[in-house]
Parts: sequence; C-alpha cells; structure tokens
Amino acid sequence: MTALFEALSGNQYITEMLGACMLFILPHRKRAHFLWRLLPFCGAAELLSLVLMNSGLVKAVWQSLAYIVLNCCIYTAVFAALSAALLALCCPVKRNEVIYCAALTLCVQHISSASQLLLAGLIPYEGILVDTVVELVTVPLAYWFFYRTCIRPLCEDGEYQVNNLRLTAVTCLVYLVAACTSVAVKVVNESTASPLFPFCQVYEILCCASMLWIQVNQRRALALQHELDMQSYVRQLRHEQLQSSRQNMNELTRLMHDLKHQVAEMIDKEEGTERDDLLDQIAENLQVYDESTQTDNETLNAVLMERSLYCRERQIQVLCVADCTGLELLETGDLYLILRNTLDNAIESVSALENPRQRIIDLKIFRRNGLLFIQMENSFQGRLQFRDGLPLTTKEERRFHGFGLKTVQRIARHYGGELSIRAEDGRFSLRVMLPVTPEQAGERKSTG
Repeated sequence: MTALFEALSGNQYITEMLGACMLFILPHRKRAHFLWRLLPFCGAAELLSLVLMNSGLVKAVWQSLAYIVLNCCIYTAVFAALSAALLALCCPVKRNEVIYCAALTLCVQHISSASQLLLAGLIPYEGILVDTVVELVTVPLAYWFFYRTCIRPLCEDGEYQVNNLRLTAVTCLVYLVAACTSVAVKVVNESTASPLFPFCQVYEILCCASMLWIQVNQRRALALQHELDMQSYVRQLRHEQLQSSRQNMNELTRLMHDLKHQVAEMIDKEEGTERDDLLDQIAENLQVYDESTQTDNETLNAVLMERSLYCRERQIQVLCVADCTGLELLETGDLYLILRNTLDNAIESVSALENPRQRIIDLKIFRRNGLLFIQMENSFQGRLQFRDGLPLTTKEERRFHGFGLKTVQRIARHYGGELSIRAEDGRFSLRVMLPVTPEQAGERKSTG
C-alpha cells in the first residue's frame, strides 16, 4: 500500500495542474466534442507522468541538489506548456489568452501546493492518511475559493479579455521568480522542520495570490474603462442620430417646398408632356418613403428610414431582402446597434466609390440550419488591414477605432453567436450569425 501511494504521489503535481487548468476552461467557450478532447488528454498526461516520475533517471535528477536550476526550469516550462496545450485543445483561445491563463494556472496550483505543505508542517502527525486528508481538504477549498473570487470574474462572454500584453509579461516574470526561488528552497530544505520552510510557503502563497488579485482589479478597471467608452460611444451615436435627423428634416423641408411648387405648376398646366413630367418628379420624390418600410420588423424599418434620405442624396442604393422571423429574440436596443453599425459601416465604404453604379448595399436577413444570419455586402476600394478579425479604421480620429463593429461582435457573442468579416476582390462581406432555434432561445433565457 505504501509503495503504491509513493508511486502515485509523483502524479500529485500533474493532477493539481490539470485541475487548476480546468478552472480556467469551465467559464470559457468550448470547442466541439469537448469531453472527447479533455478526457484522452488528461488520461495520457497522467499515464506519462506516472511512468516518468517513477523512473530512476527522473528521480535522480529531481532529488539531486546539483540540478536545482534545471529542476526549476523543467518544472515551470513543462507545466506551463501542458496547461497551454490543454487550453488550446479544449477552447477556441487566442495566443495572448493561452499565455495569460497558463501563467495564472501555475499561480493557482502553487497556492494549493504551498497550502498543503504549510498545513502538513503544522500538523504533528505523519502518514499516508494524514497527507491524503490534507490534500482532499486543501485542494477543493483553494480551487473553489479562487474560482469564485478571481477566475470567474476574469472571464466575460466566454473569453478572457487580455488587452495589455505587458501586464501578462509582468505576471509571468514575477511568478517565475517566486516559483523558482520557492522550488529551490524546497529542494535545499528537505526537512519541514527548517525555519525557512514555512516562510517559503507563506511567501509563495502571498506572491501568487497577489498576482491573481492584481488581475481581478485590472479587469475591473478595464470594465470601468469599457463602460466609459460605451457611454462616450452612445453619446457619439446619439449626436450622429441628431445630425441625421436634422439632415432628414432639411431634406424633407426641401422636398415639401419642391412639391408645393410642382403641384402649383401642375395645376396651371394643361394635359400634356410637361404635366406628366411634373407628376413623375412628384412620384420620384415620394418614392423614398415606399422604399424603406417593406419589412415586418419595426427596428429594421426605423434604421432603413433613418438612412434613406442620406443614401438618396449620395446615390446609394440599399437592397433589402429580410425574413424577420427570429429577430424578436433580440432585444430592441441590441438589434438596433447591430443594424445601425453594420449599415453605417457599409455606407461609409461605398460613399468613397467614384462610380455611383457601384454604390449598392445588399442587406439580407435569413435563417438556415437553426441560425439567423444578418448579412451586409458592398463593394469597396483600397486595401483593408485586419486586427483580431476586425478591419482597422482609416479615419484620422481613432478614439472609437472599430468600436461599432466591436459592439456588434460583443452583442453577437452575448447571444451565443459570432461575427465574421471577409474582404476579397473588392467585395466586403459582413455576417452576424445567431442561434435562434427554440431550444437555444430557451437556454439563453434561462442563463440570462
């Protein structure tokens, strides 16, 4: 029994590391066939660790004081790489997310491990049963506490928002220093009776816990900054709406003035070509209202109507084919932001085209395979550069760079969907994909 326990004890760190990594996977969006990815990977890692940690060569290197630095490097590198691989395998993570989560995974595991050693050193009893009880009590409590207080708040909309790579680098650097010095002291002080041993554990716990707390505070600061940016963006959008309303009002005033004179002239005219031309001009001026209100969704009608006079003045044609079934699952404000931002983006793009015949925006809303698609296509000129899947702005004012499309992306992910953008051969295509089956809609309402 003792021999079996000693053989399995070599897997303690790898098991704790996989468990800590799972804490960061839980709130994140998962890849398809999540369990079929997770279970074989964990099983293979446990089996490989069991074989290696019980081999004579590994034991000789790990227990030798001559290889302290090598032990530290191997320890941090292997476990960090293992966490990164598991995260990338199970979740659609970005590169900076992988680095960020792998570093914090090491922090959580080290807090748990140091807590176990500290508690075991304070208990005046030894043995397999004591060690097992300490681990079964310490690990779940530590993981639950840090998941609730640190890890879960860091994940928003199914991903970790890492906007400052320098912060990630500092986190990794500080942690590596703490981990290496801690492991070195553990190796040098083989007995827990050494006065440096509990000091080392407390130091390690404080360093790693501080790193997690810093991340939470940084995330809160970023959330507050994002809220301020959103408020500024909404104010800017309202200002643009006011300007658009003023332009529409001026255009309506001009149209009414023209209609008044055209009607007066028509009354004075007798039947003939001139009167027919006046009637055609009146019909053309009134046509703008018939072109913008042909859908079954009031929000879509409002957006098209808001931009109709603007597009008419700039010879922009908006072609809309919309099956509005499913749009009612979106909140009115969210739907308005999606439609307004995507349409404004297309209008800005086609306005730069010299040929009026190319100023065509194709808006389609349709359902397919349980998904609702909001698709906007238009021609564009020049070359677009992308960052994180979104095109970079060409405006001089970059304060709200890509904020509209970022808002669309955030809303889409909030509803379990995604935003995709392609720009090829002078054709720009933006597509918002949202799940709208009854089961998915019920799931969103139950978790909202």
